[in-house]
Amino acid sequence: MKHRPLAAAVAAFALAGAAHADTLVNIKGFGADGAGADIYSYPVAPGTIVSLFNPVLVDLPAGDYLLGNAWGRPGALYDTWNFQADAAGSWGSHFVAAEVLGGGQYRMLVDGVSLKEPTCKNHFCAWDTQAEARAAFLATPPFTMRLDHAATIAFASADYYLPDNLGGISLLITAAPVPEPATFGLLGLGLALLGARASRARRQS
Repeated sequence: MKHRPLAAAVAAFALAGAAHADTLVNIKGFGADGAGADIYSYPVAPGTIVSLFNPVLVDLPAGDYLLGNAWGRPGALYDTWNFQADAAGSWGSHFVAAEVLGGGQYRMLVDGVSLKEPTCKNHFCAWDTQAEARAAFLATPPFTMRLDHAATIAFASADYYLPDNLGGISLLITAAPVPEPATFGLLGLGLALLGARASRARRQS
């Protein structure tokens, strides 16, 4: 009972810092209803204003996020995509994530390309086969994304011409929101009370 202030502070801190439920995003990389990026040169630096068409939109609160391969998860439709079905070296997992600014503009946050290595080809870092591209994406650590405010985030495949594409990308978004300042204050109060108790106990002994 005497530890209630500290316990309450720690509990509040844990709840505030707990990750939101994972969000799965399926990005279709082909056809009239596919999602693409009107970008001709990669990589694109964070903060760059870009144009996207038909992106998948997700509302996210402020926090730190991991964007990883969702293949194998319930609801995941795609593992990798092919940006030119009749060409060698066209299977990849390149995607972009950008903040919606309005007026058809988006601020680039993540230019997600799988592991750069000698076996991949061209500026997309693509592979000859779907199996190679899938293995590379699965081996790639999740990409990080930080939001300092709530925002609508747009996801798209990294291609500007979709009719000759196959497949798509399924991403898993894992969020860990930043605790509110008030939560830190509550935790600090609990620790201060515990410290005062310990100091008082030492003096009495």
